[in-house]
Amino acid sequence: MRVIFSISLLFTLLFSQARVGEMQSITSSLDVQTLIASEDEIILATRGGLAFYNINSGEYQVFTKDHGLSDTDLNTVLKGPKGYIWLGSDGGVQIWDINQEKLADWFELDIEEVTKFVTYNNMVYGAIKQAGIWGIMEFIHSNDRIYYRDFYGRNDIEKIYDIVKFGDHLILSTDRGLLAGNPHDIHPLYWSNPFPEIQTSIIALDQRDDELAIVTSDAIYSVKLGGELIPLVTNEVEFNIIHTIAVAGPQNYTAVSDSVIYRIGNDKFEKQFSDAGYHFSSIFHYNSNILLGTSLGFALFDGNTFNHIAWSEPIVNSPDIIYLGQNKSMILASQKGISILEEQNWKNVSTVNYTLGLSTQIDLDYLNVSLGSSISELVENSDGSIYLGMEKSTSGGILLLDIKGSIQIRDLFISPRLLQDKSGKYPLFTINAMTFDKNNNLWVLSRNQESKPLSVHYENQWRNFSFEESGNLLSESMTAITEDNFNRIWLGSTSQLVMYKYSGDVFNPTNEVWISEEINTAALNSSVLDLNVSFDNRLWILTPAGLIYKDLQVSETNPVNQTGPKATNSEIYPYFPNVAFNNSSRIRFDPRGNIWITSQSGVHIVSENGEYWPDINGLNESNSFILSDDVKDVAFDGDEGLAYIATNKGVSVIKIPFAEKKKTYNSVIVFPSPFRIPSSKPMTVDGLKDNSSIKIMTLNGEVLRSIPNSEVQGYQAYWDGRDQSGQLVGTGVYLVAIYDKNGASSFEKVAVIRE
Repeated sequence: MRVIFSISLLFTLLFSQARVGEMQSITSSLDVQTLIASEDEIILATRGGLAFYNINSGEYQVFTKDHGLSDTDLNTVLKGPKGYIWLGSDGGVQIWDINQEKLADWFELDIEEVTKFVTYNNMVYGAIKQAGIWGIMEFIHSNDRIYYRDFYGRNDIEKIYDIVKFGDHLILSTDRGLLAGNPHDIHPLYWSNPFPEIQTSIIALDQRDDELAIVTSDAIYSVKLGGELIPLVTNEVEFNIIHTIAVAGPQNYTAVSDSVIYRIGNDKFEKQFSDAGYHFSSIFHYNSNILLGTSLGFALFDGNTFNHIAWSEPIVNSPDIIYLGQNKSMILASQKGISILEEQNWKNVSTVNYTLGLSTQIDLDYLNVSLGSSISELVENSDGSIYLGMEKSTSGGILLLDIKGSIQIRDLFISPRLLQDKSGKYPLFTINAMTFDKNNNLWVLSRNQESKPLSVHYENQWRNFSFEESGNLLSESMTAITEDNFNRIWLGSTSQLVMYKYSGDVFNPTNEVWISEEINTAALNSSVLDLNVSFDNRLWILTPAGLIYKDLQVSETNPVNQTGPKATNSEIYPYFPNVAFNNSSRIRFDPRGNIWITSQSGVHIVSENGEYWPDINGLNESNSFILSDDVKDVAFDGDEGLAYIATNKGVSVIKIPFAEKKKTYNSVIVFPSPFRIPSSKPMTVDGLKDNSSIKIMTLNGEVLRSIPNSEVQGYQAYWDGRDQSGQLVGTGVYLVAIYDKNGASSFEKVAVIRE
C-alpha cells in the first residue's frame, strides 16, 4: 500500500519524529520535465523528484531522497523491462522498483547528463553525456539484476537531443542531424544519417508503431517504416519554437512550444491552445487525451478543454533565501516567485501571469514585479514586515511584503538609486545587502551611478551616503553589511572593513564617525563576502581565504580588540581555508551560536571555540542526505532543533543538537528503545539541559559508562552500547541517569538487545 504524500504528513514527521541524522525534504514536483502514462497512472520526472498520479482516484505521491533516490532533479523517465522505472538526471541513471518502492540500482559512471531512454530488444539505451562525450549507454536487465554493458561515445557530435526505436534501428537526433543504426549489427561509431536529404538541424523527433515524425527548422516530415520521407508541412515560421512532437496516428501529430499546442497533419498546422504562463515541457498521447508536462504541474487536453492538475506545493524549488517566521511559517524566495508555508498550506506568488484559471489545489497569485536575477537578502522589521532585496530587478530594489492572510505588496522601494545596463536603456536595481539596526532603520548597500552605495531608510525617508561623506572609505565595491552590539554599522568591501557610528537621529546626526579596518587574512584576496556579529561581540568575516573574526570593544576610535583565529606561530589562519566560498555564501547562527556558512560544496559549521560539526567537511551530499551541495541559505527552528537547509534542489530539514536551551528535564526522550547492538547509529538522549552528564547503570545501580558534559552536544548525548572498558553490554534493561551541575536529575529506562 503506497503512502500518499501530503504537506500535513510531512510536517507532522518533521516536528514530532525527526532525529539526529534523519532528514526530510521539501521539494516541489510542480516543474514537470517528462511524463508518460501507464494504464491509469501518470509517471512524472520532475525537478522535485519522481511522482505518480492515479487518474481514477486522484491520489498523488512524490519520491525524493527521503525515499532513497540519489538525485531529485530529474530530466527524463521510462517504464522499462519488468516494470522498472528508469530515471535520468545530471547525476546519473537511477532505476526505481515500483513494487517495493525503493531504488533498485544507481549508475553514476561519470554521467553528466541524460536526455532520453528507449527500450530495444528488452534492453535499455540512454542518450547520455559521459566524461564530456555524448553517446548511447547500454543496459540489460537479467535475472532480477541490472547490468551496465557499454558506452558508445561519439567525439564528432556536441549533443544528443533524443533517441527513438524505429523498426530494428535506433535513431538519434543530434546537433549534426540524424544518426541511425542497429546496435547489434553496427557499432554506433559507424552509424549514418538515414535521411541525407535533411540537411538542417533536427528540432524534435517521435515514433509510434510504424510512424516517425521529424521536425526541422523548415519542415515537418512523416516517415512510414520502410517508406520514404514525406513533408507534411513546410516553411512555417513557427517551426523554430517547437521543441517536442508526439505521434497520435498516421500523419496525425501534436507538437508544443513553450506556450502553444499545435495540431499537425497533411498540410495542416493549427494552434489548438496557448497560454504564455505554463511553459510546456513535454507531451504524451494518452487514450483520446494529450498529457502535457508544464512548469506548474501537468494537464490533460482533449482538443477543446485544458484541464490543469496541480497540488499544494511551493513554486519555488530553488530558493535563494529561506526564512522561518512566527508560528512555524516559512518563506522561500527566488527570481521565480515567493512561496509561503503557513498552517500546513502553501501560498504562492509568481512573476508569471497565468491567464487561465488554475487548479483549486494550488494557491497562486500574480506578482507584477520583476524579482531580478536573485534575492540578495530577506529581513524582518520589528512590526513583522518582510523586506526582500533584489539584484538586477527592472521594477525596483526592495519589496515590502505583507504575508498576513493573502500575500500582498505593501510598497516597492525604487530607492536606492537606479543603475542602467550597458545599453543605457533599462533600469536595473541592484541590492547587495540589507540589515535593520536597533532603531528600526533599514540600511542598504547597492550599486548606483551617483557614488552613493550606502543608504538608510526610515518612515518613508531616504538618506544616501556619498564617497565624500565617508572620507572616501565607501566605494562601489561594498559587498556586506551588519550591525554590532554597540549600535555601529559595519561594511565590507573587496579590500577593507568600514565602521560607521552616528549619534541621535540618523537623518540629522549630532556626531558621525567613520573608521577603516584591515581584514587581515592569510591570503592576498581579502574581499569580504559576508559579515555577521555574534552575541558575544565577535564580528565574523567571510572571505575567499576562509572565515576569520574580530573581537569588538566599545571604543569608537579603536573598535577591534583582537583578530583571529591564529595558528601556533601567531599568524592568522582562517577556518575553512580550502573551501571555495563566493558572493552568494552567507553566515548564519543557530540557536546555540554556532556558525553555519553556505557554499557550493555544502554547509560548513564551526562553533565559536573552533570545533567543527559534525566534522571539518560539514554537511554535503557525500555524508548526508541533503538534496544538493549547492547550499543557498539556512534557517533554524530553535524550539525543535531543526536546521532548514535551502539548496538549488529544494530544502533539506535535519535534526541538529543545537536547539534553544532547555530549562527542565521534562522533555527527555531516549531512542531507539529497544536499542539493538551492535549498531552503526548510537542511542540518543534527547532534550537535555546545558551542562548535563549521563551515567548508564544497571537496575542495581552499577555504573557501566559515564558520559561527561564535555561529550554532550547541545541538548543531546549519545551511547554506543559499550561499557567503560569498550565491551558491548548484554541484553537487558538499563537506567539512564541524567544530572546537571546544580544537582537536578532525571532517570530513564532503555531496553538493550544484543544480537
